[in-house]
Amino acid sequence: MSTASINGWCLTSLSPSQSSLRRSTLRPSVFARLNSSPTSSSSTPTLIRNEPVFAAPAPIINPSLREEMGKEAYDEAIEALKKLLSEKGELKAEATAKVEQITAELQTASSDSKPFNPVERMKEGFIHFKKEKYDKNPGLYSELSKGQSPKFMVFACSDSRVCPSHILDFQPGEAFVVRNVANMVPPYDQTKYAGVGAAVEYAVLHLKVEYIVVIGHSCCGGIKGLMSFPYDGNKSTDFIEDWVAVGLPAKSKVIAERGSVPFPDQCTYCEKEAVNVSLANLLTYPFVRDALASKTLGLKGAYYDFVSGKFELWGLEYSFTPSLSVKDVATILHWKL
Repeated sequence: MSTASINGWCLTSLSPSQSSLRRSTLRPSVFARLNSSPTSSSSTPTLIRNEPVFAAPAPIINPSLREEMGKEAYDEAIEALKKLLSEKGELKAEATAKVEQITAELQTASSDSKPFNPVERMKEGFIHFKKEKYDKNPGLYSELSKGQSPKFMVFACSDSRVCPSHILDFQPGEAFVVRNVANMVPPYDQTKYAGVGAAVEYAVLHLKVEYIVVIGHSCCGGIKGLMSFPYDGNKSTDFIEDWVAVGLPAKSKVIAERGSVPFPDQCTYCEKEAVNVSLANLLTYPFVRDALASKTLGLKGAYYDFVSGKFELWGLEYSFTPSLSVKDVATILHWKL
């Protein structure tokens, strides 16, 4: 068993023989206990305004559907053929066959070689959203215009394959989401990681979310980079190596306990262990500790395997002594699909 201290918090990891990483279903291996009393509520930062400061603006785009230029040209050609056939009826059978051939060729060319148009793709996507979701849920969007009160704050990877709202079917207003490379939560640092700190502070103190969930995923390029970078002083990237270095404790643990397994398997273990590092880093934020101590906030770790279609969720459960210090934090695997 190994122990590390972060800002008065003692984090204890299981030994390899105890670690559930040896089982097919990973159970998180981070335990935590507080050596000092939680930060007093009087020192908790407060907000000037006790009302939502972000409100969804009124839609400024209201596009209407129009026929594509290619279809217009096709319709014009058909009309011209109809006119010709009305003048020369003896060409009807031959012309009909020709029209069918041209139609088939146009359809094939349209599906196989039509260049990607990013503007059209976004416009079509918004039109679909507007018709199928926005216009069909006026009550929801009317309520959201007054402010937001999400239950979840979610840290997820920027990877295009793992959108958390898509995976967990979150509806608008349900989750306050931060996405970055490898779904990292860095430790409290007012200068180096101010962006993440601002998001956590806003979610906990202003939005008063009930859970912070950190979601790792399979085939993560950021974790692969973390496991690949030598960190010998020679950098090959401007930003990526420094950023994913937040997960170095996970890399060290995996190499120590799983150094003999193939590299892809090491990456899989690290994808899960890095989530535990982020959960531990959340404990370095004073307002997170205060919310945990008052039992208004819970921390959850998760892992989405999009290759096999599985999702794992685990969490840190806290108990208190009469002196209000945290003791014996238990990590429990809640469920797996």
